[in-house]
Formats: sequence, structure tokens, C-alpha cells
Amino acid sequence: MVDKNIYIIQGEISTVVGAIKRNSRWNTHTPLDEEQDPLLNSFGHLKDILNNIKELSDIEPNVFLRPFLEVVRSEDTTGPITGLALTSVNKFLSYGLIDANHEAAAEAIENMADAVTHARFVGTDPASDEVVLMKILQVLRTLLLTPVGAHLTNESVCEIMQSCFRICFEMRLSELLRKSAEHTLVDMVQLLFSRLPQFKEEAKSFVGANIKKLKMRAGGMSESSKWKKQKRSPRPPRHMVRSPSGQTDPAQTTTLSGVPFIEQGSSISGLPASESSASSISSPTTTDSGLDTCSKATSREDLSDLDQNSPSATTPSTAAAPPRPEPGSADPQVGPGVEPAQSTSVESIPEVLEDKDSVTEQSDSASVHDMDYVNPRGVRFTQSTQRDGASLIPYGLPCLRELFRFLISLTNPHDRHNTDAMMHMGLQLLTVALEAAHMANYQSLLGLVKDELCRHLFQLLSVDRMNLYASSIRVCFLLFESMRVHLKFQLEMYLKKLMDIITSENMKMPYEMKEMALEALVQLWRIPSFVTELYINYDCDFYCSNLFEDLTKLLSKNAFPVSGQLYTTHLLSLEALLTVIDSTEAHCQAQVLNSTDQSQTLQPEEDASKDGTDTSGKRPNPNPRPTYSSKKPQRFSSSLPDSQELMEIRTKKKLLITGTEQFNQKPKKGIQFLQEKGLLRDPMDNNQVAQWLRENPRLDKKMIGEYISDRKNMELLDSFVNTFTFQGLRIDEALRLYLEAFRLPGEAPVIQRLLETFTDNWVSVGVRVRVRVRVSADLLPQSSVQLV
Repeated sequence: MVDKNIYIIQGEISTVVGAIKRNSRWNTHTPLDEEQDPLLNSFGHLKDILNNIKELSDIEPNVFLRPFLEVVRSEDTTGPITGLALTSVNKFLSYGLIDANHEAAAEAIENMADAVTHARFVGTDPASDEVVLMKILQVLRTLLLTPVGAHLTNESVCEIMQSCFRICFEMRLSELLRKSAEHTLVDMVQLLFSRLPQFKEEAKSFVGANIKKLKMRAGGMSESSKWKKQKRSPRPPRHMVRSPSGQTDPAQTTTLSGVPFIEQGSSISGLPASESSASSISSPTTTDSGLDTCSKATSREDLSDLDQNSPSATTPSTAAAPPRPEPGSADPQVGPGVEPAQSTSVESIPEVLEDKDSVTEQSDSASVHDMDYVNPRGVRFTQSTQRDGASLIPYGLPCLRELFRFLISLTNPHDRHNTDAMMHMGLQLLTVALEAAHMANYQSLLGLVKDELCRHLFQLLSVDRMNLYASSIRVCFLLFESMRVHLKFQLEMYLKKLMDIITSENMKMPYEMKEMALEALVQLWRIPSFVTELYINYDCDFYCSNLFEDLTKLLSKNAFPVSGQLYTTHLLSLEALLTVIDSTEAHCQAQVLNSTDQSQTLQPEEDASKDGTDTSGKRPNPNPRPTYSSKKPQRFSSSLPDSQELMEIRTKKKLLITGTEQFNQKPKKGIQFLQEKGLLRDPMDNNQVAQWLRENPRLDKKMIGEYISDRKNMELLDSFVNTFTFQGLRIDEALRLYLEAFRLPGEAPVIQRLLETFTDNWVSVGVRVRVRVRVSADLLPQSSVQLV
């Protein structure tokens, strides 16, 4: 009995071949012409193979996929024909015709991703072309979400995501297509980050060596800068590779690409040239693996690897030209010195080529074809992928990190290339990612959260667009609900920002923004133990703000309607205060119940121990204390201090604040005050004072510089410099770290004293370099030093 899957493939062959023959280009062909045509000949060869097998598993997936992928890659086919081939490929994936356990499955999936992201076709009209783009989205979604999609490499996943972003941000496309791309991206992001627990953190050396290969960028070179480095070059058909005898050898199409240019970037064709050119050709437009839709111009280094020879650098038109073209500017699909398209033939659009040196340089970092060889004339020879799995590693954390970084870059409000729609899309996808995965255990992702993401979110809280404001608050809640243990400073800044919004007297600020800020506070307040953590970690920290006290005062003030009219903000403030009372009551009841249970279970165990028996194996702790963290803070005697210890800490904190204020006026007076109160040793311990100067963020850096640079405090200066860790730092890095701790005075002798002490310490940690410092107080600013 013949495998049913074979009949499915044969049916798809008939559909695609029939559409090709009905095309005006092929309907006049003789049988001899059909045999020589590479596309029809490839399908004919596949028919012969299928007729001689009984089970589809007898052949490799690449064998029955190759003819369809050649149609997708071909520049000579029209949009409807390419769409039929894409439909066939999607059916093969949906029906499970590709066995995920087959040894050649990884190679087949990689070829499929490469073909679909490089899809080209002859455009007809915008509506028909968008249908093809819709099918491309469908195939990419199916490819990534099916089980066989786990074989994709990091580079392929980044190319797939870039292609979807390109369609999503192309404003010349219809809203329906852009929304479809948006929904596709949501599904992809959800899948990728839901698989995060399956991946392991890579070594830093491995990440650094491969980060450029996964570079997803939100911008690119301008049209003018690209044309400066390009030159025109004829282009042979991609799908045809001839043997030395002149005959086409379709079997070599995946192993040898003997053409004088490199096709390496991802490409999607068929984007309309303009809304009004329904009858004109949409040139074989491309989707660069680096988006040209936003961000700043990048250097040559940023254009390497995934988008190193992208069709945006080899064609005068790109599928996603910048979505905000300048009014009155020339059509970006026609570059300088290129004649406008006069026919529907792809060959009528001249191609351009980067110089050979650029080709040779960039070929070393190919994203998919890692084993490519480029001869001195610029011809690339691609070796077929090994089937032992050594060269095709399934995707993992690197591509997720790059995707996460790219999403964060979309939320930058100070990037003039990021439109509101792009920022909102970035926030939406970040919400999906945070809902689908717990990222606190991955340092590479946590570093992005601490710096770029939190900075962009706090900046978005100042915008007056309600959709961006609301989305930012939602992302902030997801961050601090799951990762607040790692975001102490960021949480403090976030709560201060919310308090500023609530207490703002700006008449232009909408009432809804204040209401949403209060709702965000109430939502945080309802997190179990959040209020307790806030009090212990901030109010009882010597160098943090009294967040619980300040927020309680703010809520108490807003809970009472002074004007006599009750608003939603009053109810929300009262609800937050009641949440604190409810949590306190629940905690007290739990303590009472816990004490009762202990008194009931302790006596039987004592009796059993007297009898020489043990009923439970271990005795319960008579004074259990919940532990908020495994690491005890230095200011506490235990993981969770008692009320008496907390009161002592609060008292010391008030004295430290007073002493800090006096130090900022007169350093010696502030030190004496703290010594009198017992917070600093008397006589003065230089190491203790130096540590206090380093830890206290409330101190005036100008006063710190004046105090440690005094001749009478040379021993203190040595202790202060010893608090820095200069091990492994260059001279400029160490000096920058040192000068950030205080403000450099303006007198030359004082500067010399400070820098000589720094130099002695830096050399003593093992750096065998002699540094000669020349100071010119006349010519340099107060905070500048010249190293020679």
C-alpha cells in the first residue's frame, strides 16, 4: 500500500506545475523547452522519484521540498505561483510530512527557513502581492510553532523574526496585513519565551564570539550612504546553476552558488512600490535581516553577519523601506542612476553590488552558510550542511537574548525613528515575554532589564500618550512582581516616579494618568508581603528613601476629599491603606494560629521523647520566622529582625541623615557629630570613615573631594582609595571609577596628591605600568586630568 503522504505531495506538484504552465511565460514552451526549464525539470524529477517509492520516509525531506523551495526563491515566478508553492510548503508542515526525528530534518528546516525569508517574485498589483506576503507570514508561523521548528538555528530564528517585524512596520502595506504580522509575532514571542526554561546560560566567551551573528538592528544606512558604496552588476538567475557542459544540474543548487555576488540577507518580495502604482511592477523587494525602519545609522561592523550581504545592499529597492519617507522624496525603489522599471520582468530592474573587498570581508561572518568559501574574484562556494548535526545547532538562549534586546530598543522614546506604533508594539511583545517566562535566573537577560528596559520604561511614564503610558505601567508591574529581588534601586525609582505623577500640580496632566498611577500602587500593595518588604528593605536601610512612610503619608492625604467631592483617586488611596491593615490582621491571625498549633504538638513530642521514642523525627521550631531572603543583610542580626531592632535601625538612620547634612555643610563637623552619637568610632577609624564615604549616596561629592584631599587626612585618603577594586581594569577604566566617587578639586597640588595615591594603588594590584601624570590647573577644567 502506497503512503498517503506521497499522494499529497503529488497533488501539490500538479497544482504548482499547472499554474506555471498556464503562465504566459511558459504557455508557448515546447516539451523540449519544459525539460530544459530548471523549475519544471525539477518537478519532473521529483515525480519520477515519488513513483518509485512506497513510503515517504524512504527519501529525505529535502528531496520533496527542493522543487517547491526553488519556486519560492525564483525571481522569475509571479506572485500567485509563489503563493501556491508557499501553500504547499505550509501544508507539508501542518500535515507533519517532515519527521522531526529524521537525521536530515534539521537541514530541511534550515533550507525552508532560508527560502521563505529570501522569497522573491514578480509583483503584479498591491492586493495580490499582499496575499503572498500573508502566506509568507503563515509559513513562518507554522515553521516556528510546529515541533520540527525546534531544529531551527539561532540565526534562522532571528531572520524569521526580522522578516515579520519588517512587514509589521511597513506603513505602505494594508492595516490587515500589518495586524496579521503583529499577531504572528505575538504567537512567536510567546512560544520562544515559554521555552526559556529549557535553555542554559551560555559562557560569556561564547556569547561574545557569536553576538554579532545574531544582530537584529532597528535601523540602517540611509539611501545615499548605501549608494556611495555600491556599483551596478548584472545578475544571473538564482535558481539556475549550470555544469561545465552547459546543462542545468538541479542537484547542485544547494551546494554551489557560482555567481559573482552573495545572496545572504533575508528577503521577501512583492512589496508594492507605492499605493498608486497598482499596475506597475513591484520590484523583487527584500526584507533585510536588519530592519531599516528605525534607530540610528549603524557602522559597517553593525551591518555584518546576518545582514552582511543583504539584498538591501544588492538591490535598489527594499521590502521595508523606512516607513516614514520624507514628503516629496523620490521613490526609494529607484536609486540614483537606475532606470525605472518598464516591464513586469524582474530582470528589467538593475542590481547593484558592493565592492569585492566588502564581499570578502563580510563573507567570513555568514549567518547560515558558515562553511562558505569566497575566492579572490568574489565568487562564493557554499558547502552543503553536514548531516551529523555538528554544524546545525538548535536555537537557544542567544537568539532569545537578541530578540529581547531588540524589543527593548523599540521602546526607546528618545530614538526619533521609533514611532508610537513601534513603541506600543515593543511594549506589547515585552508583556507577552514577561508573562510567558521567568527571566530572573538568566544574567544575560537580567542585565538588559536592569539597564535599558527600566530606563526606557521610566522615560515612557513621562509621555502624554495614554496607550504608551498604560502599557509601560503594565510591563513595570510584571517586572517588579517577579524580579523585585534583583531590582531594588529600580523599584525605588519607579515608586518615586509614581508619587511624582500623583502629586503633580500640572494642569495639563490628565486625571486618568493620576488614577492609573494610583491603581498601579494598589496593585503592588496587594502582592503578599510587598508592604513588609518595602518597609524592611527601604525604610530600614540606612541609605534608601523612606518609601513606606512617604507612600503612607501620600495615600492618607489623598484618601480624604478636601473639596467635599469624592473622586476615584480618593477611593483608590483608601483601598491601598485598607490593604495594609488587612495584611497586618492576616499576619497577626496566622501568628496566633501558629502558636496554638505549636502548643498542641509540643507536649506529645516531649512525652514521646521521655519514653525513648520519636514520633516525627524532628522537633518543630518554637519560634518560627518567615525568611524573605537567604542572605542576611549586614544591618540585621537575623534574616527577619524583630521590632526592637527595627526601631534601633530607624533611630540610627535619622542620626545618619542629620550627620550627612552637617557633613555637606562642613565635613569635620559632620564626622564629629556621628562620633558623638556612637555611629563612628572615636578616635576616628580611617577604614570605617572611608567605607561610609563610599556607601552614603546623600553626601556631597564636592565635600568628599575637599575632605580626603586635605594634607591632614593622608591616611584617610589611602583607606579611601583601598575601598576600590582596580584588579583587571585598564588605567582609563580605573581612573573613571575613582573620579566618579568625588569631585576633583581645582588646585594643582591637591590633584597631584589625589592622583599619586590612586596611581600607587593601581600599580600595586599587579599592573606593571609606570604612569607619569602631568597636571595643568590653568588649562584644564576642574574635573580633568591629562595623562601622558
